[in-house]
This record gives sequence, C-alpha cells and structure tokens, in this order.
Amino acid sequence: MSGATIIANFLIGGTISAPRLRLPRAVMLASSALAGFVCASPAWTQTSPPSAQTAENPAIENVVISAQKRGVAQDAQTVPIALTVITAVENEERHVRNLQDLRTASPNVTLTDLGTVKGFASFTIRGLGVNTTIPSMEPAVGVFVDGIYLGLSAGAVLDVIDIDSIEILRGPQGLLFGRNTTGGAVLINTRRPGDVFAVNGRFNYETGPQETASASVEGPIGEQFRAKLTGYYSNDDGWFSNQFDGRSFGASRTYVARPTVMWTPSATFDATLIYERGSVRGDGAVGQNPSYAQGFDISLNHRGYNRLDWESVTLESNWRMAGGVFTNLAGYRTLDQGISIDIDARPIPGFFISDLTRQQQFSDELRFYGRLFDRVELTAGLYYFTQSYLFLERRVAGLSTFDSTLGSDVDASNYAAFAQLSFDATPQLALIAGGRFTREEKDVRVATFIPSTALSRCDYVAETCIWNFPGPDFPESPGSKAWDNFTPKLGFQWQTADNIFVYGHWARGLRSGGYNVRNASRTIPPGPYDPELQDAFELGLKSDWFDDRLLANGTVFYNTIRSMQRDVFLTDPIVASVQVTRNTADAKIKGFELEIAGVVADEWVLSANAGYTDGRYGEITFDLDGGGIGDSDYGLAIPRLSPWSYALGFTYAHNFPGDFTLRVRTDYGYRSPAAATDNNATFLLPIEDLSAGVSLTLPGQHWSFSLYGRNLLNKVTTGVYTPSPASLGGGSYRSLNEGRVMGVEASFLY
Repeated sequence: MSGATIIANFLIGGTISAPRLRLPRAVMLASSALAGFVCASPAWTQTSPPSAQTAENPAIENVVISAQKRGVAQDAQTVPIALTVITAVENEERHVRNLQDLRTASPNVTLTDLGTVKGFASFTIRGLGVNTTIPSMEPAVGVFVDGIYLGLSAGAVLDVIDIDSIEILRGPQGLLFGRNTTGGAVLINTRRPGDVFAVNGRFNYETGPQETASASVEGPIGEQFRAKLTGYYSNDDGWFSNQFDGRSFGASRTYVARPTVMWTPSATFDATLIYERGSVRGDGAVGQNPSYAQGFDISLNHRGYNRLDWESVTLESNWRMAGGVFTNLAGYRTLDQGISIDIDARPIPGFFISDLTRQQQFSDELRFYGRLFDRVELTAGLYYFTQSYLFLERRVAGLSTFDSTLGSDVDASNYAAFAQLSFDATPQLALIAGGRFTREEKDVRVATFIPSTALSRCDYVAETCIWNFPGPDFPESPGSKAWDNFTPKLGFQWQTADNIFVYGHWARGLRSGGYNVRNASRTIPPGPYDPELQDAFELGLKSDWFDDRLLANGTVFYNTIRSMQRDVFLTDPIVASVQVTRNTADAKIKGFELEIAGVVADEWVLSANAGYTDGRYGEITFDLDGGGIGDSDYGLAIPRLSPWSYALGFTYAHNFPGDFTLRVRTDYGYRSPAAATDNNATFLLPIEDLSAGVSLTLPGQHWSFSLYGRNLLNKVTTGVYTPSPASLGGGSYRSLNEGRVMGVEASFLY
C-alpha cells in the first residue's frame, strides 16, 4: 500500500457517494432565452463568496494572485506579467466543468482537450502548443495544481472541483516555473479550509444527460488545525448518438475525494497537506471521419474505453520571519490511464489502438522571498523533479492479420536553481534581473513497433517488452542524455502614476529535449532531439480609471523560437510512413492583447478583450510538406496558432426587496481557424463559444438556483484533425467536443 493510500484511508475513512438528480428537461430548455455577448473576464473580477455578493458596489475589485511565488498574495494589477484570473465566483457563474470550458477566457489562449486521449491537455498560448498525444512530447503550456507541475499532459483536463482560482499566465514563465512553459502556465489553486464550520454543496443536471454532485465540509479542529473534506461525483450518459448501433456515446463516470488539513501552530509557521484521489470510467474518444459523417454525427464500430485513476499528495510549508518567507512545496502523484479508440472512425472493422500509461512523479521546491536593504526584493529557490512512466500502444487492424504492440520506459530527472531580484531604482521604478539554471537527464528504453502479430516486441496484457533501443538496431544512438540550460530574464516595472503601471522584459524559455516513445521504425532512431529555445520580448500596461470603474490593460510581444519541436512523418521502407519527433524550424511570433472592464451602471459590468498573433517560419531544417524544403514550406501556417481571438460580455446583479439577489452572466468568445498539421493538410474549425446563466439567491443567502447553457450556438469544434492513411480507408480523423448543453443547478452554503 502506497503512502498516499495510507493517508487517504486515515483522512477519508469511507466512501463518498452522491445521489442522482433528475429534473425536468423543460426547465433546462427555458434557459435558452438567455442571449447576448460576454467576455472572458480578465484579472479583475469580484472575489467575494456568493453569499456575500451584493449589487450595490460599483467598483471593480482587483484580485490577488500568487503567480510571483512570494509567499504572500499580490494585487494582479501590480504584477509585471500578462495574466487572466478566473476567481471562485467567476468559476461558479460560468458553471465551469473543466479547463476546456475556459478555452476562450483569455486573449491569445486556447485551452482544449486533444480528444483522442480524454483529459489530454492541448493548450496553446500565443501560438505555442502541441498537437499530439505522445507522452514524450513536452507541453508548451505547463499545468500546475496547488503549485505542483504535472509531468504529463495526460490527466490534466479533469473536472475542476472546489477551486479558489485559476491563473492563466501568458508568455514564457521559465524563470519561476521552469521548463515547458514557453507559451505560459495555467495555475489551478484549490480552496483551503476556512476558520469557521461550513457545509456547502451543489447539484447539477445537464442535457446529455449528465448529473453532478459535489459537497464539502470544513472548519477548525482545536486551536491549531483546520480541515476540509471535498467529494465529487459525475455521471454522464453520453451527449452523442452513435449511428452505427443507435446508442448514446461519450458516457463517463467520475469520482473524486480531496481531504485538506492545515496546521498553524504559530503566527510564523503554517503547513497544508492536500490529498486527492480520483477515477474516471467511460467510453473511448468521440471520433469522426468526415467521409462518413458530418456535424455532430458519428458512426463507430468500436466503442473503446477510457479508464483513468490518479492519486496525489501535496505538502506546503511556510516559515515567516522579519526578513521574509521560506516556503517548501513537495508533491507526489501517480497516474494510470488505459484507453482504446476507433482511430479510423468508420462504421466497419478497420483500425483501433489501445494505449496504456503508468506514471509516477515527485517534486520538491525550497524557495525564499524577502526584502533586503529596503530596496531589493529577492525570490530564490532550489527545485527537484523526477518522474518515470511506462507507455504501451497496441495497434490492431481489423481487415488484416496484425495485432502488435510498441512500448517505452522513461526515467527523467530535473534539477534547477533560480533567483530573481527586483531593485527599486526610485520609489516608482524597479529593475528586474534573474535566471534559472536547469539540468535535465533522461533514460529511455524503446520497443519498436512491428506490423506482425508473431513478431510483436511487447505483450500489452502482461505489460512486458523486449527492448531494442538502445541496442544493435540503433548502434549510434544512446538511450540516455543530459541537457544543461540557463534561462535569464531582464526587465523593469514603472508606476508612472497612481493609476498607471508599465512593465517590460526580455526572457528566455525552454522546452525539454527527449526521445520519441511512439517509435515505429527500425531504421529511424527515436532520438534524441534537442530542446526548443525561445527569446521573448514583452511590453505591457495596466491601468484603472474613474475610481476603479474602468480597468484597461494592454500587451505587445515579440518571440523568436529556435529548434521548434514537431511530430512529423517520414517514409520508412518497412511500415511506409512513421511518426517521428524532430527539431524542424525556427520561427518568429508577434502580437498584441487588450483587456477592458468597465462599470457602466451600478448593476452592470461590461468587458472585452482581443488578441492577435502572427507567426512566420524563419529557417526551416526539415521538409514539412513532403515536397522538399522550399518556398512552399515557408508559406505554411504554424500549427495551432489562431491569428485572431476576442471576447465580449456583461454581468448584471440586482438586489430585490426581501433579500433576493439576481445575477445574470453572458460570455461570447471567438478563436479563428488554426492549422491542425505541419503540412496544413487539415485545419481546426473556428471556435464561437456563447454561454449564459442566470441565478437567484434566496433570502438568508444559503440557497441559490441557476439556469445556464454552454455552446448555445451549437457549434462543432474539434480537438485534433488529422488525415488518415489510405491503408485506413482514407478520409481523416477528428475528435469532437459537445455541442449545446443546457443545465440547472441548486447550491447551498451553511
């Protein structure tokens, strides 16, 4: 029994269950009357809990964040980076189920589930992202839960539960957050126990149908401890209908338990222990071959499955003293996921794959923040991260005779030391300098795919392999490598007036090098490939006007990327076409972002944001379109880069006699189409996301009831869209997201 399991048994002591909630569909459909435009909220939103909200304060309240790792919260309007914060209140008003519901919540940001592997993050910020489910392909946008970096993109898009805030940081965050944050970082902060006894919960019913229920109990235990127990249950019967058998498709059932304990023996020390355990069971990916189906229609002869289990323990400790704060943050996580999908997405026996990933990781960060000599602020720390994972992929051809499995085994370690200084040159102007030294080591064993049942190198059921890399098949390629990198940052922040804050910086970002663990060639080695490096220049302004009734922020950026990492296809004499990871090109990406929020009346808040990103290849070192390196390659669009994004919207709140509170929120966000593949053979559809909700809080502020809808325009959107080889029947494969969803919610707080 693992240490995390022992903690779970001690803290939980039982099983959390929730009843199914059935409400009339007609009630849900009534919410379709809500229409309008709304924006993805920038980092300025009211932060009071629902029971304390009123409609009488005309000012826009600034939120506080922890993105600078100072051990104390900061006003978001005084932090010299571009960011968007989704507070707990906004999370509830939007009825956010997972991070994908925030896919248009920030300019130049697209948060999507890749789709072929459910829960696999395919996040893109300022044109930097990934378009593959190969676990060895490191992300460009790092995901952190309570400060702990998630080592794999798998299992990163899960239902968000009892959240305090979600911080979306745009631009490279390598100095404080390390590698694989060249596009930015998404910080998920769970809610800590309060100092008074409280019970809260919510029940949702959505079209599909899908029922969810969550509840938490929290409060003090003696004078030194506070504790909370949160439970969550979701039962989704499947939004889609499979034309092949006439049954619903996309079913999923989720359970999560999260106990949290805080210990504060004195005013100078506190420690928080967070344990989480969850599981998901459901159908395989919702795939569509446009040659056989259109719109939201699918026709799959292989239902597949998704089985995901995770377990994590996080311990954060803070020692506060006159000179500053020492923080130690340690985290352990395991993830087991097995999936099976119909990869040709046709209603006839063709081709399906099954993936198995077993991962465990541990990290520890010790850092210090303090003010020295009255004019210097210092943030410095040491970081260690290690993970290992086993990856198996079984490929079965229904119209031929092979059933063969490839595999890999990876051990990776990362060591880092970092420091950032802010020097107050004047009371209004501060100069910033810092850097991070990183050493990363990877050891890899690979079993190459062979299209033959008899010669398969791996046994998918027994989870064993006969490794051929490193080995005689690839005598010149080592199975281990280490990389040393230094990522500096130079910048400034200038309070030009009480209401105007200007900042700028140059920073370097890093995506890790590695090996392709989905190797299908005995002649092309799986690596290593080199790290991807980025130099980023950013200039920004944050301002507030008319006694905080209008907030306006703007950013311009210019990035150069060297040794861009991509998954591309090569010709192989044995298996015809193989997917490999290579450093393919250099590129330049530039653009701007605007965010505005204003109180137009005491009960109305309007907001808007817009972003533009322009990406061009510089030097190309790999043939991207199969016609040789030439002008056609340089004219290609960078995959997953959406040139335009914007959002509009409003919130309305009104207090009625008798202590009733009505709140209305509407959000509209747009993302322009983006190339799905390096050769631009397919393009992701544009995103037009309209959502709306209305809630009524009853006297006493204990109960609230809501009607809401997501994707009210019922637009088709995709996570991945790739051509299918002729051997799989041709056409293409694309994963589908749900269309229009209507829902009702009842929530309580005592």
